[in-house]
Amino acid sequence: YARWLDETGRIPGARLCTDLEWERAARGADARVFPNGLALAPDDANIDVTYGQKEKAFGPDEVGSHPASDSPFGVADLTGNVWEWTVEGGDLRRPCTRGGSWYQSARTARADNRQPNVAPTTRTPRLGVRICATPQF
Repeated sequence: YARWLDETGRIPGARLCTDLEWERAARGADARVFPNGLALAPDDANIDVTYGQKEKAFGPDEVGSHPASDSPFGVADLTGNVWEWTVEGGDLRRPCTRGGSWYQSARTARADNRQPNVAPTTRTPRLGVRICATPQF
């Protein structure tokens, strides 16, 4: 998808985010634990307790549904909702997921949490992707 965005010119330089880019976008410069600070309330993000842990209430939310957890840079949904596919050091052979999901607790949604060695064939509604783009000068 990222290659297609780049090659078609829709988003020049489009690529998967590195895990360090993702973490910087989530934590800013002050080493916060969550994009919004040091604590995450149930309504701040879509995590396991947001909808009372009711079986049929679990699932992803529309992007931007929890602005209280926007990052210092104004980036939405870097905690909870869905894990995000990133790559370690830009190496596509080293996938890594970040951010937690609607199915996990706030502990998993910490901005410093990462899950390396995810199989490239992984398919789950708890996993998404965020596209980064290298500026084209």
